[in-house]
Parts: sequence; C-alpha cells; structure tokens
Amino acid sequence: MNGGQADLEAELDRLCRRVAGAAEVTIDLRNRPELRRIRSVAADNLGFGRSEDEPLGALLLVIDELVSNAYRHTDGPAELRVARQVRSFMVEVSDDDPGLAALRSAPTTTHYGLRLVGQLSLDWGFRTERTGKAVWALVPAQMYYER
Repeated sequence: MNGGQADLEAELDRLCRRVAGAAEVTIDLRNRPELRRIRSVAADNLGFGRSEDEPLGALLLVIDELVSNAYRHTDGPAELRVARQVRSFMVEVSDDDPGLAALRSAPTTTHYGLRLVGQLSLDWGFRTERTGKAVWALVPAQMYYER
C-alpha cells in the first residue's frame, strides 16, 4: 500500500470514528413498541463504525431494562434517548409519571433489574423533568479494555 492510500484510509477511519462517536437515536415509547424492535433500532443506529471488539450487549441490556421498567411501572412511557459519546453511551428513558418515590426507595435486594443497570453502567440515576421524570445510565462503550 502506498503512502497516499494509507493516508486516505487513516482519514476515512478518523471520519468514521467521528460519525460513530456522535451517533444518537430517539425512539417514541408512547405506543409501547416491542422491546426487540427497540433493541434492533438502537443497534442499527449506534453500531455504525464499531468493531467486533466493541459489543453492544451491555448497552442493549440497559436499554431493555430501563424501557421495560417504564412499561411496567408507569402509565405514560414517553421516550428513549441514547447518545453515543467517545467512550460511553448516555441512555435516558423518560415518562410522564412524576413519582420518584419508588426509585428512591428501591431496595437493591429486590430490584434486580436496577442492580443489573448499576453493574453495567459507570453511573445511573434519575431526575425530574417538566412533565415527569427521566431515568438515565452512562454505559461504557467497551466493557473490557486492553491494558
């Protein structure tokens, strides 16, 4: 491979990483789309530019858990937002239920799904929003890094 082609391939790789690093997906949850459809849309949109060494399993599990909790415990799931950052994904599930009491008092011994979210995420939490709340998790882009 000559130097010009190597430079071009390096630039293409850099651009692909930039595009992949800025990927976002938003899914309306008001009609309660099936979880498998949500996972598929997220993987299709956020998997661009990822190598096989960067599996999406942890991200998809967190998405699945947060969305299924919104379906199960609220009357008004609203939206899933996932933004890919350089080394992580910010996952947010909003709903129209302003109640935070159940989340604040969730015992880790019985809420296995939230415990899973905590174990797969760098951090997670919840916040009030104008019409309800959002539960969020910061999921690493790679679960295991080479040292």
